[in-house]
Amino acid sequence: MKRNFLIPALLLWSTITVAQENMLTIGGGYSFANVQDTDLGSSGWRFNALYEMNPNQGSIAHGVSIGYVNTSATVAGAQGAEYTLTSLPIYYAPKMMFGKDKVKAFVKGAIGMHFSSFERSGSLGDLSSSGGGFYGGLSAGGMLFLSESIFLNAEYEFAYLSSSYYKDGFLNSAMLGLGFRF
Repeated sequence: MKRNFLIPALLLWSTITVAQENMLTIGGGYSFANVQDTDLGSSGWRFNALYEMNPNQGSIAHGVSIGYVNTSATVAGAQGAEYTLTSLPIYYAPKMMFGKDKVKAFVKGAIGMHFSSFERSGSLGDLSSSGGGFYGGLSAGGMLFLSESIFLNAEYEFAYLSSSYYKDGFLNSAMLGLGFRF
């Protein structure tokens, strides 16, 4: 009796596993934010890797992302200073996709944590600090499939970092990437 139940259960489980679609996207681009205690806007670059699981090849995917953000700004004048902000965000990224076949649009969330550092060097001395906190954001973009398993990814992400290094806690990123579906 147990065998009669176990065999169909294993077949059903293997069908669900085969129906899952996985995607890996590697990308990078331009990032900008405001520096705390100044009227400066810092800009720089971002590198990101996203691994996603899409159960039953549906319109909702679940992903895990890790990235590296580096922005800097310079104050000219007698009290000139150079600011460098770096951040390592790690977050869960649920994605809702729209469209069929070759072109898909998406909206993606981000909820997780970040580890950040702040460096200031100038005529008044050097200062450095590091910390971490909450990372949350929302992005929108699109995917253009070049083949059945390779796609181009473009997205714009607006994120909030609970960090005293950023003036308002907001980080903006425009990214392009290459993705693989398997």
